[in-house]
Amino acid sequence: MRILAGDIGGTHARLIYVDDDPQRPIRRIERYACAHYSGLIPVIEEFLAQQGLAKVFDAVCLAVAGPVFDGRASITNLPWEISTDALAALLNARSVFLINDLAAVAHAVPGLPAESLVVLQQGTAGAPLNAAVVGVGTGLGAAHLVWCDDRYLAFSSEAGHAGFAPATAEQERLLAWLHQQHDHVSVEMLLSGRGIFTLYRFYRDVLGEHESDRLREQMAGLEDPAPLISRHALAADDPLCCRALACFVEILGAVVGDVALHYFPLNAIYLAGGVVTVLQPLLGDPRFLQALCNKGPMQHYLEQLTVALVNSGTAGLDGAVAYARQQGGHA
Repeated sequence: MRILAGDIGGTHARLIYVDDDPQRPIRRIERYACAHYSGLIPVIEEFLAQQGLAKVFDAVCLAVAGPVFDGRASITNLPWEISTDALAALLNARSVFLINDLAAVAHAVPGLPAESLVVLQQGTAGAPLNAAVVGVGTGLGAAHLVWCDDRYLAFSSEAGHAGFAPATAEQERLLAWLHQQHDHVSVEMLLSGRGIFTLYRFYRDVLGEHESDRLREQMAGLEDPAPLISRHALAADDPLCCRALACFVEILGAVVGDVALHYFPLNAIYLAGGVVTVLQPLLGDPRFLQALCNKGPMQHYLEQLTVALVNSGTAGLDGAVAYARQQGGHA
């Protein structure tokens, strides 16, 4: 099978070409900065030219960071429009699919090797999986993986746009501050790359945490201060950065627990995305699992779930390929 698949996020577009020829299997991956392109078609054209690929494919599957309606998708944090009709015309593909990016990660989960997972809480998950998948990167998303009729199905959501529910008095002040600026305060405003800087500003400007001269100088002129803040928090060498990321971890735990309850009953939760991968050491803080499980009468059940971090940079691509194989084979 000749497959073209992609993982299209708000910051990067990743494309993969797979040829399942048993005699000469091929797997080629490239990554592109979305800001440098006017849309997805120019990205695909460049990839095909770089790889010397003819526009003939058995199946095409693109995982996109946004909702998919009737074969059309808009990237939530990017002004791109994508349609299966346009892709089919361009690529001479027998089957073309658009799926949500977290649904793609969910499709990859059953095939992930043990070395691609970091277990944060050991539960009793077996096969088949019934799992929630939560991703944090440019935005936040979630999906539900279920076993049905001898195969896995993944159901997407727009959980990132659900309202933020504070769990502490400090977080209530955070919500009040954000409501001064926004009519709707979503969890994605905090659990994302830009959310890290939002939390930093809250502790600095509202709670009066001291900002060091060194950090102020390092931050000057940065378009995205989140990586810098995260590095200092991971190094534990700046109190303001540490407080901001500790709050991030607590909110993440609470939101992941909420997502699990929406999909319950489950036997596993998987975390994915660039932000949680970078912050992996901080997820070992007991506050993360405490916030995840602190759900009143459901605490005991949440404590029985396997909670694992997907430590793979290609999970979205692998899931899109898996979906193309599964659905394309039935086309």
